[in-house]
Amino acid sequence: MSRTQSTILWIYAVVIAIWPIRYVVLKYIFSRLQFLTPDSPTLDPTDPPLVSAIIPAKDEEASLADCLASVSAQKYPRMEILVVDDRSTDRTLEIAREFAARDPRIQVVHNDHLEPGWTGKTYVLQKLADQARGDWLWFLDADTDHRPEFLGVMMEYARSNKAEMASLLPELRCETFWEQVIQPLGGIVLMQSFPVQRVNDDRSKLAFANGQSILISRRAYDAAGGHAAVRDRFVEDIGMAYKVKNLGMPIRVAMTKGLVSCRMYATLGQLVRGWSRILYDAHDRKTWRLVVKLLDPIIFCQSGHVVLLIALVLLATGSPGPFPAWLLGLSLVHHALMYAVFRVIYNASVPRSRYTHWFPVGNIVSDLILIRAIQMCLTGRVTWRGTSYGPIAAPAADASGSPAQG
Repeated sequence: MSRTQSTILWIYAVVIAIWPIRYVVLKYIFSRLQFLTPDSPTLDPTDPPLVSAIIPAKDEEASLADCLASVSAQKYPRMEILVVDDRSTDRTLEIAREFAARDPRIQVVHNDHLEPGWTGKTYVLQKLADQARGDWLWFLDADTDHRPEFLGVMMEYARSNKAEMASLLPELRCETFWEQVIQPLGGIVLMQSFPVQRVNDDRSKLAFANGQSILISRRAYDAAGGHAAVRDRFVEDIGMAYKVKNLGMPIRVAMTKGLVSCRMYATLGQLVRGWSRILYDAHDRKTWRLVVKLLDPIIFCQSGHVVLLIALVLLATGSPGPFPAWLLGLSLVHHALMYAVFRVIYNASVPRSRYTHWFPVGNIVSDLILIRAIQMCLTGRVTWRGTSYGPIAAPAADASGSPAQG
């Protein structure tokens, strides 16, 4: 074996060595995560504060009925429900009005325009927040489905942690092949950038919230400037979390089991467009940060697939010496270790996932998502849910509080 071949094997062995470390770290992180369930403590029903549930909906006819049914069925005793139809072209408005006719707590607002300088979601959220009467505002997405205990558990979680803002991470409902393969990988990219333990540490500047389920006190919302303060953000949830935490107000994030679920995107196209938009804005629209994120899977994941292919070609063509066999052996070890790590990731997002062995395909699509997010950084243009935005500048530091500061 030549000196060059030995050097290649040693470098590749170093790349492989990162995977046992990742496995141990992931298992440790997941073991420390707090999970809220329907059996978690709920807020004492004696004189509970009024909560305003705020639901933005644009072309959500497939999920809005289930969402409204689950929100209406909450055991929490004092709640109003505000739904805004944001320029929908389907039956969203009709469905919302049908529920409002049966439940006097539900108010329906129709929005037919978008003010310049706002994203569609931030504009309608601010519009509903201005009308809300609650001491607490519960922002949720129309594709979420909640157990009746949800709001009581969330309120108690905020109270017991003295949090002015709390966000619970739903379980993912993944029904198609592409959802099963891609969704867990999008989630782990966010977890790497926003570790829950650091987010929940009041001494850390790092902040995060998930717009699928956010509970925030009216006091904190107004002090942070409302959604007007993050009007141009596509991840307004993270922007708002930074605003609140920068005011010295505690925020908390927790995982859930059996308490709330969400189906984010149904098709491959929606997954690519949705996750590229999220990662673009979550990383402050900065090209270099997304390039770093892209280099990780290329160096530590895709290298294994390339090496395996090279080893097989060398063996098939009768290349002399032990180098091809060593290369093949290391590649098989690499794939086994990657599988172990991705099994932890997939099972955390989709319990008993049957799609872990498809992680190489998921990695390739994830690379394409990151490349698309980088393209957004370079052009400053984003198209989402039928609306085109851009060119868009990077968010101000006080609005996002770059995760690099955490």
